[in-house]
Amino acid sequence: MKFNNININTFNDWALQDKDKGMELGHASSVSKMFDLIKKDSHIFDSSFKALDLGCGNGWVVRKFLDIKNCKSAMGIDGAPAMVKKAKEIDSRGFYINADIEKWTCEKKFDIVFSMETFYYFDNVDKVLSNIYNNIISSRGLLIIGIDHYFENTSSLNWDKEFNLKLNTLSINDWINKIKNIGFKNIQHTLHGSKKNWHGTLILYAYKT
Repeated sequence: MKFNNININTFNDWALQDKDKGMELGHASSVSKMFDLIKKDSHIFDSSFKALDLGCGNGWVVRKFLDIKNCKSAMGIDGAPAMVKKAKEIDSRGFYINADIEKWTCEKKFDIVFSMETFYYFDNVDKVLSNIYNNIISSRGLLIIGIDHYFENTSSLNWDKEFNLKLNTLSINDWINKIKNIGFKNIQHTLHGSKKNWHGTLILYAYKT
């Protein structure tokens, strides 16, 4: 099956080729850092919370949330059917949806909206951020995003041709300003895993209020 979205096609093919496990391993360190930031910078883990993972792949981050004592529920959404199929086969605790994130919304509110390596695939980042802010995140909610493809990380700038993807290339300041302009507060960012020829994973996090 082929889709109109080139990125969904690529990731669906990767799931069918069992490349999702390699993606999980490759992003594990950055995701662990993001969880550490949630724990240190907020009190969300200290009481009952609900989490949403945008671009959940095989569901590994949803499962990570569900392993936390106070996680009441966790949901993952992904555009690639084969990824969501894997997530459902692996995990019966989480709730998984196959949908186009740029068009999706729901009536539930989440205390954490998490995303690793997904946001730069969106054609309209502002629309997704606005939907999160206005419809999806709770009043005390935290948005946290991990991004490897951005202007300052020059070794990532050829990924569109290398991996058959359509990418939205923004600078660090572009990302900060987009989050700020939607209305999020206390916006912070850090770089994780920087080394020679790799600027690091850009982690951005901000609160609704």
